[in-house]
Amino acid sequence: MQGALRGLYGFVLAPLFLGIGAAQAGGLDQDILGVWQTAHGHSYIRIYDKDGGYFGQSVVHPTDSVQQARAAGQPQILAHFLSQRPGVWSHGTIYDPDNKTHFQGILTLLSPDRLKVYGYVGLQWLGGETIWTKVHGREGKWNPYGQDG
Repeated sequence: MQGALRGLYGFVLAPLFLGIGAAQAGGLDQDILGVWQTAHGHSYIRIYDKDGGYFGQSVVHPTDSVQQARAAGQPQILAHFLSQRPGVWSHGTIYDPDNKTHFQGILTLLSPDRLKVYGYVGLQWLGGETIWTKVHGREGKWNPYGQDG
């Protein structure tokens, strides 16, 4: 009887403690706000929040604000992403300026410096992904809209 209870406690409590540990580890930096460099290193995307959603604006230089990028004609890459759970944002759209195509998307923070960007059309399992890298330095200390906020 005691062995059965011990097994039951392990079955019930182990996932609870593992979940708490994962939540604490995830709480270190679950924020996607800031500037990210795309996988090939050719572009920068400034992610910011607006009206409860997350958006990403292509910027020429990491220090550019969203307003400067818009004035320069840079496209909006991410739109209307909503937080689903710590480290995961979905229900948004991704714009591919090379193909002039919009995709449904999911953003997953793999680490404080790595963001998985997954885009798909229609069925979620029919898509592709890329990894963006967080840009640090002076840019990381500014507000999400850039220097002129």
